[in-house]
Order: sequence, then structure tokens, then C-alpha cells
Amino acid sequence: MAHPNEEIARMTSDALASGDMETFLGMHAEDAVVHVPGKGPGSGDHRGREALGQSFQTLAGVLDGPPAWAAHDMLANDEHVVTIGVQTLRRGGRSFENRIVVVSHVRDGKFSEVWIHPADQSGIDAFLS
Repeated sequence: MAHPNEEIARMTSDALASGDMETFLGMHAEDAVVHVPGKGPGSGDHRGREALGQSFQTLAGVLDGPPAWAAHDMLANDEHVVTIGVQTLRRGGRSFENRIVVVSHVRDGKFSEVWIHPADQSGIDAFLS
């Protein structure tokens, strides 16, 4: 049986993979902080659901479509979830695939703080510039 926080992470990953931003954003606390590294659009510390949604809109403005996301594995305990997956970005007819580790703190059944750790940050920055 999966840990309840793993179930939350799976629902969130499924929503992101299907482009269901309403569900995806709803799985984050109202005051959630999401840390996105790098120098490209969407990078920075996004505080609150609205800011997180705006960061996705900013990123969508430079991509051919929403980023594709495939979760490969999840590790969960009472406070955190670690998700290992692959993100694919498409821009100008090209694509960029990157392995990503997402570390999420869970509070009251929602993500309250999230840290994104891409394997190839310089590759993402170059692709988005």
C-alpha cells in the first residue's frame, strides 16, 4: 500500500501530465513556495498558487505546448515526497528531455514547498534562451 503522500504526488503528477492545471494547482497549499532553478522563463521562487500558475503561463508562452511530464518513481514519508521523472520541452520544432528530481514538503495533504532539481540545468537554460 502506498503512503498517502505518495498518492497525493501521483494525483499531482497525473494532473500535470494531462495538462489539468486546475487540479495541479489545487494540490498545492495557497501559500506554497516552489523553487525553480535556472535563468529562463519560469525560473525563481514562486510564492502562492497564483504565482505558480503565472510561472507556467510564462513558460507556455515560449514553448510549442505544455511541458510533458512522466513520473518514474516516488518515495514518500509523513513530511516529504521525492518524485523522479522526465520532463520534455518543445520549442521551435525542437525538443529537450531532462531528468528531474522534485522534492516536495507536504502539509495538510497539499504541497507546501517544492524544490525542482534538473539533471541538466544549463541545457534547459540554453534551450529556453
